[in-house]
Amino acid sequence: MPFYDYQCEKCKETFEVLQKISDEPLEKCEKCDGPIQKILNSMTFHLHGPGFYSTDNKRKYLK
Repeated sequence: MPFYDYQCEKCKETFEVLQKISDEPLEKCEKCDGPIQKILNSMTFHLHGPGFYSTDNKRKYLK
């Protein structure tokens, strides 16, 4: 399940929520009951564990 970032328009609080992709987006701030918006952010994706190394499966380009 992915994390989604939200920001309250009233109190400007920013927070993350763990939600299913099929879940409806949140509409109200839990702190002040103000309207909130989903924020687009730049996600990073890391693979951890055995078999995921930066030197694995690198292509050698021909010049």
